[in-house]
Amino acid sequence: MNLLNRKLQATTCEGKTLDIYIKAAHDHGVDSWKKEGTHQYLVVFHFNNVPNPNYAHSYYIDTIMESHQKRGGGLCLNGGRWNYESVNKETMDNVCSFIQEFVDANQLNLDKEG
Repeated sequence: MNLLNRKLQATTCEGKTLDIYIKAAHDHGVDSWKKEGTHQYLVVFHFNNVPNPNYAHSYYIDTIMESHQKRGGGLCLNGGRWNYESVNKETMDNVCSFIQEFVDANQLNLDKEG
């Protein structure tokens, strides 16, 4: 896989630093996704300098791209009462460009509903 070792650095709206990268998804068991070759990769928003070194949120690249095309804007990573975390539209534009480079370099199929 091309570009799988790249990282994008970003900062949440709340000032936490992130490494954003793409990794292969675990076997999800959805036969139609396997057949279509979709939902095979995740984009990971990994938090730096937090007590838990494994703290991250991940989403299928298909979901992120479809959602961003439909509504644009930023992304709420965690809407918790005491731990709200989000990224703005500019960061999400960069994330989608990052994903698109990965998709193009690897000639991947993304799920497009509708």
